[in-house]
Amino acid sequence: MTPLEVVKRPRVLMVGPFPTDPHRIDGGVSAALMYLSGALAASGEAEILGARIREGDDEGDDIAGFEWPVFDIALGHGSLTTLYRRQQRRLDVLIRRLRPDVLHAHGADISGYLAVRSHVPTVVTVHGLLMACAVLQTDIVERARSMLAAALTERGTVRRATDLIAISPYVRFYYGADLAGRCHDIPNAVAPAYFDVARRPQRGRFLFAGKISRGKGLADLLDSVALNPSSELEVVLAGGVPDRTYERRLRDRAKTLKLGESVKFLGLLEESSLLREFERATALVLPSYQETAPMVVQQAMAAGLPVIATRVGGVPHQIEHGVTGFLFEPGDTQTLAALMSQLTEDPKLSLAVGTAGKAVALERYQAGTVASATAVVYRDIMSRSRKDALK
Repeated sequence: MTPLEVVKRPRVLMVGPFPTDPHRIDGGVSAALMYLSGALAASGEAEILGARIREGDDEGDDIAGFEWPVFDIALGHGSLTTLYRRQQRRLDVLIRRLRPDVLHAHGADISGYLAVRSHVPTVVTVHGLLMACAVLQTDIVERARSMLAAALTERGTVRRATDLIAISPYVRFYYGADLAGRCHDIPNAVAPAYFDVARRPQRGRFLFAGKISRGKGLADLLDSVALNPSSELEVVLAGGVPDRTYERRLRDRAKTLKLGESVKFLGLLEESSLLREFERATALVLPSYQETAPMVVQQAMAAGLPVIATRVGGVPHQIEHGVTGFLFEPGDTQTLAALMSQLTEDPKLSLAVGTAGKAVALERYQAGTVASATAVVYRDIMSRSRKDALK
């Protein structure tokens, strides 16, 4: 860039699963999308607009409650069988109306699928690995639908994306040669409120925060609670329920194991209530079978909350075992029970691990730092687009 070249503030259309209520965020992708959008808008490094991909038929403009304009792209019924043609038309209408410089799609699902076909400079952030997660669905019909959607969107989007943000080194490893475009290594941002959590841990209280689904390994968590005879142990499950069948099975399992008040199902919490759970917990527990770079791990580290998680996907890139958290193999209920008991009995260890995790989070995950790195990608994309237009 020459000294006389004017740097334009990018006008960015974020495409992804914005929450219905900005104060009740369901899932790590929605959280990542909200935190990054908020940081970019607050810093002034980009003008933010939103296109919300959501279930249902009705679509609205300028949805209330957000700090930037958000517009609906409803999935409706049969969108998969029509290859998302109606949704593509809706996005094209929004592009003509809003005239963004860059589309930033969050997910290699329909968000990325639509964005890379839009003829607007696009960057795709890969969050969940769709096929790897689809095979873990409980319901056979939903599993088949999810696998079909993943087959349609995932690899094609990754191959077609000229720019892709990898939130973990695991993304590069998983897709390998399918990553045909430029790959930028930028982690997800964590909202400032998590760094401000004042820890008041309650002895033996463990938190799971995330979607109540089979892939999260929650049956193993209940079995681990049953292995621990301590009456002090308490597990809190906080998150939305996309799979009601699995939730019923979990509740039945808790009754069979006679866990009583040792397990609490809190449902999806507002951010303020979730932050209070981060204050109170002895540790976060994440017994998943598949993860890319779970937002909840980064939130916990930012809050100084120790993490116990499975050694899967990108989690080992976030946590150093015994230093910034603890790792165990999926399904190893004995080790999980032992780690929960160890942190209950040794508050000094809990404090040391939480403090070490927070130091890493301060270096890697602060929203302002992540927003600045992302804005560099936007400016690079715009610069290349201008050069291509002059050819």
